Amino acid sequence: MNNKKPPDHKRQRYFVSREVQLTIAILVVLALLGGIFLQSVSAALISFFGLKTPALGIFLILGYVALVMLLSIFFSHRLVGPFKRLEYEMRNIRSGDVGKRLSVRTKDDLPVKNFVGHVNTFISRCEVTAKEYDTFIRTVSASLENVIKDLSEEGCDAERVREELRSLQAEIRKFREKVLRPSGS
Repeated sequence: MNNKKPPDHKRQRYFVSREVQLTIAILVVLALLGGIFLQSVSAALISFFGLKTPALGIFLILGYVALVMLLSIFFSHRLVGPFKRLEYEMRNIRSGDVGKRLSVRTKDDLPVKNFVGHVNTFISRCEVTAKEYDTFIRTVSASLENVIKDLSEEGCDAERVREELRSLQAEIRKFREKVLRPSGS
């Protein structure tokens, strides 16, 4: 008999923020309320004017389509617009302008603001790492030049070359630890 417990199933996390879920829910509710409004208008037209033509059905369909399109345009601009702007700004950064940072508008939702904050932190860290890398390369190049110069001289001091290479190894190790350490430390 197998006494093994089944694995615990953790609740699945969805990577959609509550604000986005709320925005989509509002969109659906507004579309439904718009449909109810159009039904009420058509009922009023039937009772007041006695209209019972196929034109009324077409009016309802076109009115509902227009309402859904307007809501979709408004909400898609609100949801996708900030990311299109960020995409444009990221292209500028990718082209080499690493001094730039992504901007946030006051109307942007909290998830967009959080995303921009994380990306700007990442860009800053990359910029610092690139500067440290340049300094490291200059240091290593200078040390190697000294080693080459020492080796090309008559009566080369092997102990001095060895010490220079050990110093270079220590510098490489220090740089590697600095670059590979987690960002929180």
